[in-house]
Amino acid sequence: MATHQEIGGMSDQQLLERMVARYPTRFDTDYWNFFTANVGRHLPSEPAIADLGCGPGLYLSDLSERHRDARLYGFDLTPAMIEHASRLPFAGRPPTLAVNDVATDRLPLEDESVHLVCMTALLHLLDDPFPVLQEVRRVLRPDGFFLLDDWIRTPLAEYLASRLRGRGDDLRQSRRSWLGLFPYHNKYTIDDWKWLLSETGFSLVTTIKLREHTRIFLAGKG
Repeated sequence: MATHQEIGGMSDQQLLERMVARYPTRFDTDYWNFFTANVGRHLPSEPAIADLGCGPGLYLSDLSERHRDARLYGFDLTPAMIEHASRLPFAGRPPTLAVNDVATDRLPLEDESVHLVCMTALLHLLDDPFPVLQEVRRVLRPDGFFLLDDWIRTPLAEYLASRLRGRGDDLRQSRRSWLGLFPYHNKYTIDDWKWLLSETGFSLVTTIKLREHTRIFLAGKG
């Protein structure tokens, strides 16, 4: 599995700082309005929620604010991310956090034990998404949801223009960096994602565009 550090040339600390800085633009009011209307209102009073590739834990902290009785689980490949998440304030129960490589490790969760599994901008990095999606399906309850937020294929000119817009740093260096990410961010079309979900036993509930070049897919356990 390629990591953002390997393909972007960032250290763990640089990646953590970037994710923290960009979090508010990705998980803004529009996102949480969508979440509440399509996901949150369907969850029980004490849901079990797992965030795969939880990064610095900010998403889990926001979930804790909205669902204070939730049992939260966060898994990430990078120990620095788990360490950061462990220091965050949580309005509800503190989450269970663990270093876990979703590409190779079985999730430390029981079969059909989770009401919601979330995965943001991770699945496109995996060489083989099928075992991971099968593992998601294993831990998901029959009435559970899988919330996938990931990159979709975009023409190169549009991709670079949006990534470089308004940047004050060296254009050549920035362009080289984003060209290195282009093959990973642009692996899957919308139809590819839908097919992968269907092929691994999920039924698509809805999909929405909230940001350039990414889509949110909400699926149930088919």
